[in-house]
Amino acid sequence: MRRHLLMLALASSAAAGLAACGDGPTPSPSVGRPAMDPSGEPYPLPTGGQIDMPASWTTTPGPAGGPQLVRSVSGQGQIVVWQYQRTEPLPTSRRNLRNTRRSLRNAITARDPNFKFTAALLRRVPQPAVEIAGLGTLAGARRSIRSLHVYADGRETVVDCIGPVTDSAAFNTTVCEPVLDSLTLG
Repeated sequence: MRRHLLMLALASSAAAGLAACGDGPTPSPSVGRPAMDPSGEPYPLPTGGQIDMPASWTTTPGPAGGPQLVRSVSGQGQIVVWQYQRTEPLPTSRRNLRNTRRSLRNAITARDPNFKFTAALLRRVPQPAVEIAGLGTLAGARRSIRSLHVYADGRETVVDCIGPVTDSAAFNTTVCEPVLDSLTLG
């Protein structure tokens, strides 16, 4: 029962991160094409570590005290970093990560029944992580979504990389991969 509650708690908060549902309403999507900028501008995270955001994008810190740490935006593209303090044990073993991945998928499907999964991977970055990728609906528009959930230091850090469906392959390769690969936690 406790394991079920743990997975439910992780999945529900992770789904909130994946659906870009921070403290406020999701802004209406821009109609512009995001800059396909692979250059990284280091952004220090308030809890330690950093992430390289695209240098030509507009990057702003999240509201103080909330789970959103930073948001970077260009046209229809956005990268958002969330962080949630956890009191329950974090998934560390491959078995725990598989259960977390299953719970994430279930929570995402419950929130967006039309979400089309293209990947659901277990990663070590070097911390235990689950990465979900697919096509979902945000603010009424279809978007390519990659969401990395990293479990370390009593926290779940979520990086959402959201872009237009029409450029999803180029967006993922040029923008998302360098950003996700740059994440370090302190």
